[in-house]
Amino acid sequence: MATLVSLLLTGCDAASGGVADGLNVKPPPQASAMAVSGRLTKAALAGQQVEGFVVTAVPAAEAAGRREVKASRDVCAPAGHVLSTTVVGNPTSTVVRRVSNGRAVVTVVLAEYDEGKSAQSALDVLAAAIDECADGFTAAVDDERRTYSRLVPELAPEGADQAMAWGAVVERDGVKAPVKAVVFRKGATVGYLTAVPEGSALKDFSVPDAVVDAQLAKLS
Repeated sequence: MATLVSLLLTGCDAASGGVADGLNVKPPPQASAMAVSGRLTKAALAGQQVEGFVVTAVPAAEAAGRREVKASRDVCAPAGHVLSTTVVGNPTSTVVRRVSNGRAVVTVVLAEYDEGKSAQSALDVLAAAIDECADGFTAAVDDERRTYSRLVPELAPEGADQAMAWGAVVERDGVKAPVKAVVFRKGATVGYLTAVPEGSALKDFSVPDAVVDAQLAKLS
């Protein structure tokens, strides 16, 4: 299963390209993102803030990378982005953390958008993707083929302006595994939490509530 986790997390980034409806990601100007990045860093999980979990800051070089995600149907692209641990739209700044406890590895991306409407639009197109692509789709992530199937909505967390949660099955290099995602918005900030199982934790696997609650609390 360690191999599975590494397969699903390899090249984890904070942005992607090729989203429909003009929401393709473009690298933001460095100077304009500095102040926002500082606020996001303060809002990001750190140290022992989630009991029973280890929080790790993703190296800057990795978090600043760019991935190209092309879905078999444009409407499905936002779901492909999130399930590949990338963001939707064009945020002005992002901060990435990885949280694990031996049962799940959660990639947490906080993304700040230039205005609330941009953040809301990101969640709107994501909701449409989950609805219209429930039967599954394929995507090329940096030219590597992945198949996503059985997109099933789950109970979304409370305490946000918008929130959604769902699960899917991803196949990569002949390996199938469950993947879960929780996405929420508070104002112009969107939290993208994508989880894969670690060890033998396949039964009742989910994005841990403790991680979701802790991140929501830090954004309050």
